[in-house]
Amino acid sequence: MNLLSKLKFILKKPKVIIITGEGREYTKKSIFQVLNRHPEAGKDVLLSESDLKNPQDIEELKFLIDKSSLFILVLNHAADSPSYLPKMMSAGGWFVLNFDDETARETDGAAIKTLTFGFKEGADFRATDINVNGGTNFKINHKGNTVPVWLDGICDKEQIYSALAAACVGTILGLNLIEISQALKNN
Repeated sequence: MNLLSKLKFILKKPKVIIITGEGREYTKKSIFQVLNRHPEAGKDVLLSESDLKNPQDIEELKFLIDKSSLFILVLNHAADSPSYLPKMMSAGGWFVLNFDDETARETDGAAIKTLTFGFKEGADFRATDINVNGGTNFKINHKGNTVPVWLDGICDKEQIYSALAAACVGTILGLNLIEISQALKNN
């Protein structure tokens, strides 16, 4: 990020969502789809994906964490991402983690706000009742609420994880599960 870009960023103070780990491209697409359908939630949001492996990415990440109005880091699979990420996060940020990944669960409980997603009991956003019938449908369970989600085509586990991660991010940005489900339907 050059100096002019940094100055614009500081003045605008957008919300930042960074996706890392396996399947990050599809997760970015799912989150974009939810935010695109709901401009009020997607306003002033910088959405990006990175493997966060080179020093330049890490320096940029530190800058984004410190200067954004809200920072959300989506971690699909912890084994694919640097272990120091939780230590970098500020207290005002959010960590969205794959609960089914035991390594990711070890980072849960850091000094930041956390939401988890997955298929296993205990995830904040849990997929259940998965059916494949010309398309894929399943239910998202969150805090006692259950909402059906329909995805076009036959989807694999990673695509369902991506939809669950998008539900976490949408919720952080003020959307309800019905709005998120409707946005994901045209996936």
